[in-house]
Amino acid sequence: MVCSKCGKELKDGIKFCSSCGTKVEAKVEPKKETKKEVKVEPVKTEVSQGSSALGIVSMILGIVSIIFSWILSIFIILVPIAGLILGLCAKGKKGFKITGIILNAVSIAVCIIMFIAGLVAVKEGIKTATPEIEKGIKTVEKTVKSVYPYGTWTCVSYYSSEATQYSDDVTKAPADSKTVLNLYTDNSFRYGPYSESYKNYYKGTFKYTVETEKNEQYKSKGESFMDVNATISDAMIDGQKVYDKTAMHFEMELLEVDDNDTAIIGFYDNYSINNIYYCQR
Repeated sequence: MVCSKCGKELKDGIKFCSSCGTKVEAKVEPKKETKKEVKVEPVKTEVSQGSSALGIVSMILGIVSIIFSWILSIFIILVPIAGLILGLCAKGKKGFKITGIILNAVSIAVCIIMFIAGLVAVKEGIKTATPEIEKGIKTVEKTVKSVYPYGTWTCVSYYSSEATQYSDDVTKAPADSKTVLNLYTDNSFRYGPYSESYKNYYKGTFKYTVETEKNEQYKSKGESFMDVNATISDAMIDGQKVYDKTAMHFEMELLEVDDNDTAIIGFYDNYSINNIYYCQR
């Protein structure tokens, strides 16, 4: 210890300098502060929390998908796909993440399997139903043709050489040897020579009468008969209008060789057959 005034060395604990009498003031050494170590806890960011939430959402989507994939099939496949993506992107909480990935992957597989099974079932159903539908359509068509022989009938004289020569396809016969009979669904008709038919025709309405007794008699031969009475409303011969119009009466003998698309048509004149035609439609 040293006197602050004269510089003489002094003993510790002396209050006044023995040389100059100056009061000795003890210097207080500043205490050294010890630094405390502060541990910084890692702060959980929103990103990590969000990543964990993705795993939970993935698992929820997986549960929903596994339930409805059996019912909705391919129509719900976007849900498990989204769940699978979220599961793969998720971090932390591996239990939720892994569960979500597994459930969504299984749901995608179920959706695809159920979709394929549905296609096979529909295909088999159509395959089974098609013959019955086609059979029903043919039955209806045949019934309509048998009872109501609508359509365009191309005819040649029954006893002519054309009837034999063109029996497979009357339409190929020469134009000047053909006659056309159009029976329309509105119960009207048009009849006349094929060549320049616009100059030669009879127009009117008709009424069908199915010859039940005769049909029963010739049923085994594949023939059915129909009586047609026509009321003529307009007529023209060689471009000249005919005013003394009379009723027209003809009988159609339908042949089942080609679903009633072939017929023998006989035109009556005073209860006797005047002209007979071999016709096809």
